[in-house]
Amino acid sequence: MSGYSLDANIMIDALLGYRPAHRELSRLASIGAKIWISRMAWIETLSKGSETAVREAEQFLSGFALDELDDEIARRAAALRRERPRLKSPDAIILATSQIRGRVLITRNTQDFPANMPGIRVPYTL
Repeated sequence: MSGYSLDANIMIDALLGYRPAHRELSRLASIGAKIWISRMAWIETLSKGSETAVREAEQFLSGFALDELDDEIARRAAALRRERPRLKSPDAIILATSQIRGRVLITRNTQDFPANMPGIRVPYTL
């Protein structure tokens, strides 16, 4: 695996000041990890909040590398949805992005991404 991808829930938790999210981001920084976010996680993170909160979130997100959605990711996301019909499209896109790019997905969403699934890291749960 080459680097890490953050799920939207980790970024939202960090923006809300949730300490476990900050600890995980600090851990990644301490090991010099390259951190990426998918365009879908970017959209989810910015989908709620006041104008001020959205501006703050955009500033926060600008500190991460961004993976754009392309045909390869879209095809993998579609395959994931065929394999797991209950997986929602945003989660399929986030997982597909991480898989196609060869990154570990950091999430607390154990319903859709079990901790024992290869390429998944669950640093905390709520």
